[in-house]
Formats: sequence, C-alpha cells, structure tokens
Amino acid sequence: MHDRFNKTTLATQAKAGKPVLCQSCHPDPMLNAPGKPGLLNLSASIHGFHANFLDGRDAEACALCHPSSPQGATRFLRGVHHEAGLDCTNCHGALEDHALALLLAEKNAGKPGAARLMQHLKPRLAAGLAGIQPRTPWVQQPDCLTCHVNFAPPEADSAFNTWTTGADALYRNRHDDSGSIHCAACHGSPHAEYPASNPYEKERDNFGPRQYQGNPYPLGANRNCKVCHTITMNTDLHHPNSLGMMRNTRE
Repeated sequence: MHDRFNKTTLATQAKAGKPVLCQSCHPDPMLNAPGKPGLLNLSASIHGFHANFLDGRDAEACALCHPSSPQGATRFLRGVHHEAGLDCTNCHGALEDHALALLLAEKNAGKPGAARLMQHLKPRLAAGLAGIQPRTPWVQQPDCLTCHVNFAPPEADSAFNTWTTGADALYRNRHDDSGSIHCAACHGSPHAEYPASNPYEKERDNFGPRQYQGNPYPLGANRNCKVCHTITMNTDLHHPNSLGMMRNTRE
C-alpha cells in the first residue's frame, strides 16, 4: 500500500532481504530518529492515515492495532482505570482527535503532508479544529493531573487535550516530590495501575504490593507508610494527598 500511494519500492526491497526501517524516512522522537526533512513523523503518518478509514469506532479502532482489545491475547489495559470503566479514548482521545493533535503539530512545523491527511477528519471530542491542542508523539502524552487535580480523586473522566510539557513529565519518567522515586514504583505500570486485574490470573500484576503490604493497592496506600519507612509518617512526603485513603476497596 505504501508503494502504491507513495511510489516507493519497499515490498521489493524487503523481498530482496533489505527491509527499510520506517524511521529511516519518518522522524520518530522515541528512537531519536531525525528522518528525512519535510516528511511527517511516524506517529502522525500512521494515525493520520488510518483515522480516515476508522472514524467513529471509539476504542475499537485502537484495538485493531494495539494489544488493548478485551478479547485479545495481551489485554494491556488492565489497571484500575479499566476497572472503573475507562478505555483508551478517555486519555488519548478518539482516533480522529488523536490523529489531528499529531497532524496539527506537523502542519504548524510546515510539513505539507499534514493538511492532506487532515482535510476529511472531524474532531469528536474537541469543539472544532481550533479546540485541538497540537502535540509531539512520545514526548507529550495525557497528564495524570488533568483528572487527578492536586493528586486527589478524579474530577473528570477525560485527560485528552492536556499534554505533558515534555519527556520528564511523562508518567514513566516522573518522580515524586523527593525526586528519588518514580511514580510507577508505587502505582504500577501505565496501563496496569494498582489495583490491577489480570484476566489470566487476577493478581498477576499486583505481586509487588501483595508481597510487601498484603493488598493490591499502590505501595504505602491507606497510610501504610511503614511498608517502606520505619516510623509513622505524618506528612505528604511524596506528593500532595499521599496520606489520603484509596477509594477502591477491592481486596
């Protein structure tokens, strides 16, 4: 399909034993790949192209490529957000909005291919194209604090369109206020946040908290500071509201 649309010879090269890495042409911040000048980054290209064919499908569109389908083998959406009834679109937006945010950043960077992919896409969550906030893939992602204002129980059910400011603010890179502990060390991986529920073995993703504190909650939750500290802690050392109680009561 790429060869037919773009006059390339990728299929022939692959059959000859010389496959071409996508990022050798398309920029990709994840691999720090500069790509070729003027070409759309890989994320904008992939999502922008497919959004024109998979509109109106909500999280189903995501699951066609990403291993997030509730009926799939991996089912990587296993955390407390999934248990609360949220899906991909609550954080990343519907595919149309997701693609437009990526394409708009490329259009603003002067890349002509963006406008071609954008011309038939209509936002579903934003009030028109003017309501879409452009973003850079992998570097700018939904921010947890959009819903969990001041680290409190959620005030909203959508984090779409409010992006992290850079790589340091990404959940997987972010630290607590002390600067020494990653958020994921206490809360679990981005799509399997504690308490998670694994379809193959319910507690498979909760081994850490189960082992150290006997429950599936984030480490130290419900004022269980002694899981790490030798004394009772009376201050929100790691982040505001860290002494608050978990709203989830699953045991």
